[in-house]
Amino acid sequence: MEIDPNKVWPTGLTLAESEELHRHVIEGTRIFGFIAALAHLLAYIYTPWLH
Repeated sequence: MEIDPNKVWPTGLTLAESEELHRHVIEGTRIFGFIAALAHLLAYIYTPWLH
């Protein structure tokens, strides 16, 4: 059974639109994770945290 690429799903998005949105969500999560890891590293280096 083929999926119609122009079908609008209950979310109001087509398959292509939902895949594009998913890519942006994943990319944003990666950027947030990198910034959070960097912030934790800097907090560890510059404060007497667990020393």
